[in-house]
Amino acid sequence: MIRYKFLDTSIHEMNIHPNSIFSKERELARMFVSQLEKNNSLVYCPLCKSGNAELFFEKWGQKYYLCETDWSVNLLPLPDQKIMRDYFFTSELAKFRSSTEYQELATRLRQGLWSNLVEWIEGRVRRYVGMDKYHVIDWGSKFTGWINRLEKAHFISNLNMEEPLPPVKSYESTVQADLICLLDVIQRTTNPHELLKKVSKKLSLNGLLIITCRSGSGFDILTLREHSDNVFPLDHICLPSPKGIQKLLEEHGYKVLELTTPGLLDVEFVKNAKGKIPSDQYFQKHLISQFDEATLERMQIFLQQNNLSSHLRVVARRVEDRK
Repeated sequence: MIRYKFLDTSIHEMNIHPNSIFSKERELARMFVSQLEKNNSLVYCPLCKSGNAELFFEKWGQKYYLCETDWSVNLLPLPDQKIMRDYFFTSELAKFRSSTEYQELATRLRQGLWSNLVEWIEGRVRRYVGMDKYHVIDWGSKFTGWINRLEKAHFISNLNMEEPLPPVKSYESTVQADLICLLDVIQRTTNPHELLKKVSKKLSLNGLLIITCRSGSGFDILTLREHSDNVFPLDHICLPSPKGIQKLLEEHGYKVLELTTPGLLDVEFVKNAKGKIPSDQYFQKHLISQFDEATLERMQIFLQQNNLSSHLRVVARRVEDRK
């Protein structure tokens, strides 16, 4: 299996979550979530269906559980679909994210990240299906700037958008695609199995599925827990581990070709929140307070190479028809 060893010192937390807007995002999310009624439904892992889970942390009155079977982290009990639709489509947070100000700033700050991501996807296309032009579906898009960047990629003949968030417009495909991008979508789904069923209906047999998402077994999430500014309800519901997402894909007829965690920012996230590191995390406190930048960079490389970063990437081929 491929292992990454890569650092880009030009990419920082502010490129993903600029303080000028991210603090407002979190506050709008907190206001929405704090109004939700308590849910006393049964607790089970939405990935492996196991009830073998322990309370990991609470945030804004919501509980995250760690699945002891596969080390995925999930918001449980799961919110219903009305709540999810309100949160992502009609809430004040949704309106803010749809605003021109928000979208333009995201586009300006993420151009480098998006160019790197398109280059990475193109490399996977070249490796696994050959360089040509293909029908691509981007599933769950939320940035207009990302769509504008992706549609310029050399490997795309036509691009459709399925189940986007506002302000991205839906442009559904009537035929199966050669490649589907599922970027940062699994982490906000309440039912990953149903999501994979829908995706599979739109992906041709032997087609490629490209996934990125947050991993619950990543270093910064396991360290900071509720103190992580980058994990909060309802943006983060299902955070699979590498083991959890591989099992999910195999159950739905996919062969995993690559599974990596090439994250760049785990150590930076923890360093930036060093005053919030839980008191029982002695190793992490020692690491952040006592070692120089060169050591911290080597630590990030270690996380990449051992699938311990919270940024998860998967390339899978649909090899079976599963109903």
